[in-house]
Amino acid sequence: MWATLDFEASGLSDQSYPIEVGYSLPDGSGESLLINPLSSSDVWHYWDDYAETHIHHLSRREIELKGEQVVEVCQHLNKVLGKFEFVFCDSQWDLFWLGRLYHAAHMRPSFTLTEVGHWLQQENGIERASFQLALEAQGPTKHRAMDDAHQIRLAISQLVD
Repeated sequence: MWATLDFEASGLSDQSYPIEVGYSLPDGSGESLLINPLSSSDVWHYWDDYAETHIHHLSRREIELKGEQVVEVCQHLNKVLGKFEFVFCDSQWDLFWLGRLYHAAHMRPSFTLTEVGHWLQQENGIERASFQLALEAQGPTKHRAMDDAHQIRLAISQLVD
């Protein structure tokens, strides 16, 4: 049993932080949570205007108003994803943002997030390029966390189910 997880972030830099997290579960259900950067115990100020206007289309104001508290997001993820043997992401960035999220909440995840390319190679002998092709076959990514997590799930299923 496995699930997939994806983040959207304030940008692509070492100063960036998660602004949305989404997951897809084995039954195809999922959820997406906006993350309020003001609720972080760390200082989260970095904002990439290009990411807002060309990638995820979420404004800083929107996530401040509609976002969940960092601790609540971590508690929710632990409750939902902690029961899965594997939780996969498709980028090293997602591993970075997961660490940043839990650090800001002074918590630890109850699950291990694994970059899918590494797992496919190690456990199944499948090259990352095959995963990329399966992912591209799902159509363009929407750059919204739950939608992208669902596409990752479908691509993995094509290769291993």
